[in-house]
Parts: sequence; structure tokens; C-alpha cells
Amino acid sequence: MAAYSSGLAARGVYPFGSVSRATNDLRHQYVPFHTRLWDLQHGNAQGDLLFNWQSGYGVGFLGDFFTYLTNPFSLLTGLLPRQQADLSVYLVSLCSMGLAAALMTVYLGRLRPGSPWLRALLSVGYAVCGWGVTEGTVVPMWTWGLVAIPMLGMAADWCLTGRRWILGSLLVALCWFANFYTAAMATAATALVFSVRLLLADTGLRTRGRALWRAATMTGTGLLLAAPAILVCAFANRRAQPTELYVVGVNTDPLTFLSMLIPGTHPVRVASPNVYAGVLVLLLVLTLPFQSKVRGRERLAWFSLILLTGVSFVLTPTAELWQGGALPHGAPFRESFVLSGMLAMAAWICLAHMPRPRALLGGAGLLALLVAATYDLPPVNGQALTGVLIGGAVTTVLLLLYARGLRRPARTGVMLLLALSVFAGTTYSVYGNSVADDPRRRGPVRAQTMTERGKGAHQALDAHKNWPATRADAGSGLFVTNNDAMLVGGQGGAYYSSYVSVQTARGLRGLGLGQGMGGRHLWPAGDPVLRALLGIGTVLEPVGESGVTVRTLPAPPLVTLRTPGSDQSYGAPEDSVWGRRQAALGARIYTVPALARTGGPAAPAPAAGPGFALTRAEGKGPESWTAFTGQCAPGARAFLHAPDLYATVRAEGTGRLQDFAGRPPAVSAPVTELGTVAADGRFTFSVRTPKGGQVLPPEALGCLDQAAFDAAVARLKADGATHVSAGGHTVDARLPKGSTGTAVLATTASPGWSCSVDAGPARAPVPYQGLLGVPLGSGGADRLQCSYVPEGLRAGLAGTGAGLLLIAGALVGARWRSRASHPADR
Repeated sequence: MAAYSSGLAARGVYPFGSVSRATNDLRHQYVPFHTRLWDLQHGNAQGDLLFNWQSGYGVGFLGDFFTYLTNPFSLLTGLLPRQQADLSVYLVSLCSMGLAAALMTVYLGRLRPGSPWLRALLSVGYAVCGWGVTEGTVVPMWTWGLVAIPMLGMAADWCLTGRRWILGSLLVALCWFANFYTAAMATAATALVFSVRLLLADTGLRTRGRALWRAATMTGTGLLLAAPAILVCAFANRRAQPTELYVVGVNTDPLTFLSMLIPGTHPVRVASPNVYAGVLVLLLVLTLPFQSKVRGRERLAWFSLILLTGVSFVLTPTAELWQGGALPHGAPFRESFVLSGMLAMAAWICLAHMPRPRALLGGAGLLALLVAATYDLPPVNGQALTGVLIGGAVTTVLLLLYARGLRRPARTGVMLLLALSVFAGTTYSVYGNSVADDPRRRGPVRAQTMTERGKGAHQALDAHKNWPATRADAGSGLFVTNNDAMLVGGQGGAYYSSYVSVQTARGLRGLGLGQGMGGRHLWPAGDPVLRALLGIGTVLEPVGESGVTVRTLPAPPLVTLRTPGSDQSYGAPEDSVWGRRQAALGARIYTVPALARTGGPAAPAPAAGPGFALTRAEGKGPESWTAFTGQCAPGARAFLHAPDLYATVRAEGTGRLQDFAGRPPAVSAPVTELGTVAADGRFTFSVRTPKGGQVLPPEALGCLDQAAFDAAVARLKADGATHVSAGGHTVDARLPKGSTGTAVLATTASPGWSCSVDAGPARAPVPYQGLLGVPLGSGGADRLQCSYVPEGLRAGLAGTGAGLLLIAGALVGARWRSRASHPADR
């Protein structure tokens, strides 16, 4: 832990300097999710473990919790101030690395007895391995995978020795609860190591069969105990908005792969497995072929395991097995830490027998050959090369001295020098990796996640609570992170997760909400109609560089009523965002004019389907803009909905520019206001696009009748629920007496909801133009109650119950056998 922190401090990386760690998903997911965990721990969250009212206008949360927040060290978040969420996330990774080193020290002793000090030095290299530094420490929940390798290894060792079946089952369950994703990889790796140990064991087939049976039942029981995490996440993943946009291949040439064994290397341009585990580990693994004190078949078994595991990373079918059936949307070698663990184990097999000088010199020769073959490859930066040359020479000399059988004082001195060299080498590799991965090299760097604007936004929303009467939204102008709603509070729309459901993503997109990452990143609503449909009564807007201001809006309650058939009566024009909004609102508020092209460059050949094909802009002059005109009522507010458009739009007469960043299927642009219709009823706007193949939809322009909209909102407020209370995952609404039609809850009809009317039987709600609808029937209703339970939770709890019964049975059986073997004790 000290070596890792010292390496960051030497480079000035947070929390030891100004270089931010808050890039990519660390900024956009993990810090905001940990702020929500803080809110849950302190009773400040809107929602509970099952449901999150703070994000995506209401989404399930248990899958997110099991995926992002069940590393036990995440609980440290609650001990620090909320504004120190960045620090708490750092501590999650740091403490996981420390525990991983401690457990690996113990586990190596199970493989072969020997000096705990030497085992500890090898464990440092494992815990601060390349995967841990480059990937694990910026994805805090994954660092539990470093813990899982030795933890599961100890459970497997108990299977070999016939001991502690119950404790082993509990350790399996803990690993899968803490992070099922890396636990699956660690379990597969443990099974491979267990197989090698079984093959090498000098026991009969019957004994090996008993060990296999114990391992299978221990693993099965542990998985049953962890069933809620596994099943809830499996169902959430199955229901998630699909995206195949960011899959990265696993092709890596052999030399580049080998170069990643050198400490401090960092992938450049092409992703490669981050497998290094320190100079000491690398030197001893390369010494193992020459280590005649280790049986030949044992050396062959360990090298075969390492080789086949490494090859499995770069073959697509086996890589998909490591990743759970499909390649991920991002870093493709997330399983690299398992090979680092195997390297540490093989290194200890070599060191436990204390190699002779000739074997050590052979390993040093192979290390020199590795450096000579890879020194000019992109991953081998200057710091890595310096570290391996100096560190390799120093480590070789110290091991040669240690192997000479020195007397105790001298031996202790050599051990201390070896410890210092491991500490210095680990620190330097972390420093070198920080240099290679310095975010300042990629352009301007944002500050840590908890900015002054973010803190001010949290205080402003906290001072304007009106939940559950109406929502408070952080708004679309902040974007401190992709999960602003969790970071700053409120009940907003910003939400980025792998578990955004199809119903949520498509329902809100159909109403004109902007989205990114193929629908897995929801944006806050930015126009008045969608804000009204979602019950947003308070919204934040940015002021200057770091300030915010609060604006209140006339908003209907969380639960409103629609008369029978209103979604059909007001749904024109059909299959457009304007029609869907009118149907959802139950009022006619838009005019959708026919657009006419009135100027600009010559149009390209008509594209397939309706709409206006746009010419790619050449130059920046007026001739690069294509003008369109529509006829609306004077004074109406003009909005544009072109979700797939990548262009800049300018409202004529105002010079106001709006950027549309549509890139189907990754990014969907939201409904955006352009301006006010002039007194003659004509509204003209121009479009300029830098990309070819762009098309403006024929019904892109919608003109909002403000008076009609205000009247519709007033009617929803007057006729809606008279009182709404929202629990962690429940909604209870009092309706006007004798209400009929459909009650509409301002959230999406994602799987897991069930509702009852007047305490009647619970039924699944229906989608209502993207929102959650509950038919009230014609008899008149007074009360609506809805509850959310994630799919898979009940089955998962049943699995946990079955696992507990097996544990109880094992306890009773052990007690009975003990009494039977000691009848005199009765």
C-alpha cells in the first residue's frame, strides 16, 4: 500500500497532487455511485437498495449496487465527508491491494512452506501488478478480484486437505457478493490451479475424487449463498439496452504480450494484457526452467498453465469465456490479474526451494533476452526499461547472496535490502505507469469529480427539496459527470449504467430525451414539455465558471390522471415525438408544420426514406448552410427533434446556434428549442453539417402553443393525485374520489413494478407513451399503491435460503459425527 501510494505521490497524482485520477468511468460512474452509497448510509437518499429515485427519473438500483458497491471497503465511504467521495474511492482500491497482498502471503505458504518474508515480497508484486495499477485501481470494485485469487485459493486448499468446508463455502460466497464479475474470473483461475495441484499430488484417485467433490459442493453452496447478486445482475443485464458499439478485439502479437511482463509497461495504441507482477516475480518465473530442485513434471505443469492461460486471453472464443460470454465494451483484457497471480505462485514454487546460483543466472539471462527482444516496443517506456535493468541486476545479486547460506545477521541484512529493492521497484513502476498514463498528455484535464460547482449544486438542491410532490433535477447545463443526479442529489435524469433497461431507454427516447452510449447514458430533460411529463418542479442552471442558480417550474404531481382514450385522441401526428408527447400529456399543444427547403447548396440525391438530405459543408461561408422554413402560429416556441442529426442549427433572425450531436446508434440528440416564431408566422432555420449522409426528418419542427401547454399542466395539477408519498421502492397516491381512466406515474414502466388499485390484487402496470400507466377501471378508484422488486431477487433469496440449509446440514452432520466418534462424552 505504501509503495503504490509513494509511486502516485512521486508523480503528484491525486490524492497526493493535482494530477486527476477522475477520468473515464472513475469520474462518470464510480465516484457518483459512491456518493449515493454515502447518501444511503446517512439516510439522505431518495430510494433504497432496490430502487433509485435520483437517476434516470426512477430506475432499479440493486443490480448497480451489486456491480459497483459491494466491495466491502466501499463501506469506508460513509466514514468520510460526502465531498471526499474521490478519496473514499481511492481507499477502496488501496485497501483491496493491501488485503490481497496479505492473503497471497498466506496462500503461497499453502502451496509450499517457506519464509513468510519472502512470500510477502512476492505478494507485493502481485497486489501491485500491471492490471491493478492500470485497470483495477480506477475501477474500485474490481480490485476485490485481487483479493479473490488467494481467498479462493485457500478454500481450494482446504478441499485438498479435507478441512473447513463451511468456511470455504462462505469465502466463495463473499467473493461473489463482493464483485461477481472478477469473482467469476478468479473462480475459473482457481479451478485451473486446483487441477494442476491435483495432477501433481501424490495421492490415489479416490482421494482426488473426494477433493473434487468437496470443491464442487463448496463452490455450488457458495454460489447459492450469493444467488441474489448473481441472479439480479443476470436479469438486469438481460433487460439492459443492448449495445455492441465499443467492443475491442483481443488480437495482440506475441512480442507485445511478452513485453507486458516487464514492470511499468503500459499499452500504447493497441490494448495488451497488463500482466506484470514485479521484477522479483519475473526473475524467479524465468529461473524456474533451470530450477533443478523442483521436479520436472511440476515445472512443466506450472509453465503449461501459465502459457495456456496467456494464450487464452488472445483467442476470441476463450477470451469470451473469461469475460462471461461476450467481449466487453472497453478494456478487453480484464482477466489479466489471474495470470499475475499464477506468476506469483510459480515464482514461489521456484523460490521456496532456493534456486542455485547457476539457475538464478539462467533466469537473469532469460530476463536480459526478454529486454533485448522487446525494449523498442511501444509499451516499454523509459521508466519501465530503467526499472527492469537496474531492478533485475540488483535482485539477481541479492538472491545470489541470500542463496549462499549466510549467517543470520548477514542473511537478515540481505533480506532487508531485498525488501527495499522490492519497495523501490514497485514504487518506480507505479510512477512510470503514471507518467505513461498521465491524462495531461491527452489534452486539458478536468479537476477531480467533487468540483466547486458540484458541491454548490448539491447544497442548492438540498435547500429546495420538494420530493415527492415534484422532482428536482440537476439539469442539462452542469455535466460534472454522466451521473450528475447521484453526485449532486435531487431526482434527475442523468444516469449512466450498463443496466439501463430497454423499456427505460426506448421509452424516454421516444419522448425526446437525449441519450448517449447506445442508450446506456440518459441525459436530463431540457425542454418544458418533457419536464412537465416527468414532474420536474425545480431545475439547476449553471452561472459563470462554478456557480449555479435554482429555477422553479409549474409541475404536475408525480401521479396524474388521464381520461379514457386520451392517448388516442391527442396522439396526432402519429409515430412522432410530438404526437407521443401530446398523447402522454392528454392535450393538443403542438403544431407540426410542413417544412420547405428555402436555400443553401444543391441537395444530393434523395436518400432512402422520408426527409431532407443535407449536403456536407465545404468551407465556413453562408453558402454552407441549408435553410428551411415552416409556418406556425405567431409567438409559438419552435423546437427541433432530429435525434440522428450531427450538425449545427441556427435560428434565423437571432443568430442563436444549437449543436446536435446525433450519431446513431450511439448518441441520440434531444428535443431542442430554437427560438420564437415571428409575427408573420414564418420560422426559418439553417443547418450546417460537417458529415455526409445527414437527413433532416420531415416532421422535425414542432411549434409549442404556450397557452395550451400551460392549461394542460394546470389541469394535470388540479386533477392529479391529492397526496403522494414515496418510500424507498414504493409509491402511495391518494386520488380524487371516483377516479377513472389511467393513473400515470412519472417514471418508466421498467420490469419489476407491480401496482394495486384500492388495495386490490397487484398487477404489472402498462407502458403509457413511455411512462408507467395503471388502468383504474370504470368503477372509480381512490388510492393507488405501487411497489418495485427487482427481477431475480426472490429467486436469489430462495437460493440463499437453500445455501443456508446446506450449511446448517453440514454443521449438524459434523456435530453428529463428532458425538458418534466420542461416545464417552455423551
